[in-house]
Amino acid sequence: MRYMFALSVAAFSLAGCAVDAQFDAELIDSSRDQLVNGHVATEAEYPSTVYLGGCTGVKVGERHFLSAAHCFSNPGSVTHLNVTADNNALNQVSLTVESVNNHPEYENCTSCAGDNSMSDFGLRPDVTLIIVNELTPQIPIAVIDPNPVQVGAPVTLTGYGCERIQPPPPTRFKVGDSVTVSPLSLDPAATIPGGYTTTEGPALVPGAPALCPGDSGGPLFRTGTNLVVGINALVSGNDSGEIGNWFTRLDQQSRYDVHSWLAGLMGTPGSTPCSSICSNPTPITSAAFSSGNLGTGERCFESTANSAAVNCGGFAASRTFEVNGTALSCNGTAVNLPAKRNGGYCFHASAGANTWAWFSTW
Repeated sequence: MRYMFALSVAAFSLAGCAVDAQFDAELIDSSRDQLVNGHVATEAEYPSTVYLGGCTGVKVGERHFLSAAHCFSNPGSVTHLNVTADNNALNQVSLTVESVNNHPEYENCTSCAGDNSMSDFGLRPDVTLIIVNELTPQIPIAVIDPNPVQVGAPVTLTGYGCERIQPPPPTRFKVGDSVTVSPLSLDPAATIPGGYTTTEGPALVPGAPALCPGDSGGPLFRTGTNLVVGINALVSGNDSGEIGNWFTRLDQQSRYDVHSWLAGLMGTPGSTPCSSICSNPTPITSAAFSSGNLGTGERCFESTANSAAVNCGGFAASRTFEVNGTALSCNGTAVNLPAKRNGGYCFHASAGANTWAWFSTW
């Protein structure tokens, strides 16, 4: 029997958002499924790959992460994203989410017959772009390759999925080298639309790497480069094991030109922390900042530094002070900063008394 299954963990909490199971648990046995024949990555290997607590992802911009759309079945409800700051799955940072953007043809496939055929499968680009508010300079940025991958090209599978080890170790980042093959060599369909890059699994080539649950959303790299050419989506197999690995194509010649869709989202003129709040803000470049006397006019300051707290004082009753649109009571008491907005903080003092009104951050 031949089957297809997705690679997200059966049920997990991603920053409070329950992600629906996308695979048939009967077909997945963690005692035998892993990034088969791969090896535990060193710190220098593909460090832009991140663990998302049940799926894998990759950083592709200052505030942009790619993953699989099936990991985010309810994108509008995701408010936080926990990612690894290095390849240690236990070392995570929490980021606030600006938006989760599943590909529109994944959400509503206009060409699909709804019959779960390979044709339908190839028509749904299983990819999402997550935009967060905070910067993560400790995580390197990978490059989305606009060029299609030719059959026979060397590629490297990556992911934080389960392993064929009993008892299983803590979640680890693993990688495995392979070469691409035609999708038609892995499935008897007459045609398969150009939505996926594929590699053979160990059921066909002993020793070949294969993906498993938890690897969903992980990047496929051109071997030895920082170029991302695919996103881990599904595995095909039969009773003898994993036949093939399927990766959503990201290039300009993929169905629906996924590369241009991503470039449009990433290239849209970015909103800043003070967008729609105030104009011509004064930039703040360090976490510790003291405004000094603000005077009586309206004042606006903008920061992308990783400050933790703010306090303010000297504001008369009719004068307001806001952080990211939220009003604070200025009595000199320290207050934890709210979630970042568009990558940072907007400190806005309305016009009014007193001339010695002030605020500081650290």
